[in-house]
Amino acid sequence: MTTRAIFQRYPELQAHLPWQPLAELPTPVHALPGLANGWIKRDDLTHAAYGGNKVRKLEFVIAEMKAKGVRTAYTFGATGTNAGVAAALLCKDAGVALTVYTFDQPDSPTVQRNQALMRAAGANLVHRGTLLATVLTFYLHPARLRSDAYFLFAGCSNPVGVLGYVNAALELADQIAAGELPEPEVIVVPVGSNGTLAGLTVGVQLAGLKSRLVGVRVAESHLGPIQTCTTYAVQQMVNQTTAFLRQHVPTLKELHVQAAPLNEAYFGTGYGVPTDAGKAAITRFANDFAIPLEATYSGKAAAAFLDEVAATTGPVLFWDTFNSRSTDALLGTLKSA
Repeated sequence: MTTRAIFQRYPELQAHLPWQPLAELPTPVHALPGLANGWIKRDDLTHAAYGGNKVRKLEFVIAEMKAKGVRTAYTFGATGTNAGVAAALLCKDAGVALTVYTFDQPDSPTVQRNQALMRAAGANLVHRGTLLATVLTFYLHPARLRSDAYFLFAGCSNPVGVLGYVNAALELADQIAAGELPEPEVIVVPVGSNGTLAGLTVGVQLAGLKSRLVGVRVAESHLGPIQTCTTYAVQQMVNQTTAFLRQHVPTLKELHVQAAPLNEAYFGTGYGVPTDAGKAAITRFANDFAIPLEATYSGKAAAAFLDEVAATTGPVLFWDTFNSRSTDALLGTLKSA
């Protein structure tokens, strides 16, 4: 696509929202064989080299960096952060030096591969141990006084990044209108840094869809007294997004959107800690659909999705946010560059 659904619907945003085409959109939708009412949105295929939900957000984030003349960027995430990988790859292409502050998560092959990818893409990885130490480093960084520095919240979930998933919901509405899938009764998506769900929540309402969003919490709900992955935290991102839209789109002056409660039942004992239900869902997706998932985000959400399919008569859509592209060739190319 030469443009995006959000600009087709609200052309006045183009003057206020920098954007560059980084993702391969629209991502496919299709039925899942053996599940009469199960469908999938393939955001695992957003980019030829490295898919997943972060690329949609970075279309707007990287463009904003360029518009502001950013030379260095800082973000944070777990040791195996997928957002860190996507940001490292696209910041490298944009000529922006990236530092990623990391906190502990259980080790796995995915974590090790993501660490290797970030380093090979030129990112400076600084491990801070605890989430609290990582967050303090990020928010108290002296480079915040510099005009050419950019601080990107975990998961690429800052206000412009969230608009990438407003666009995604409008894209889905276009696919429904084109007959590519029926309107889902339920849409299931994992929730970590809140931005994907916040964008979908706003976009679904703008599109006039009646779909019920199920956000599956996969991250710790609080950092001390601070809410980090809760309905309240999602609502704050929703409010930021709707404020931007109300400011720049005259027809949306009265826009108000309410976030739905998060599904807490699939988190398990900790961030990145596999659950039996998640592992079973990963195995089923691999064996029945040839779609790879992982234990931190997509596996837990897929477990919730399969339960929703069993309990729902109407169409249920799984929004796949994980990268399914093989990174073997990409890692080799980065190392030889």
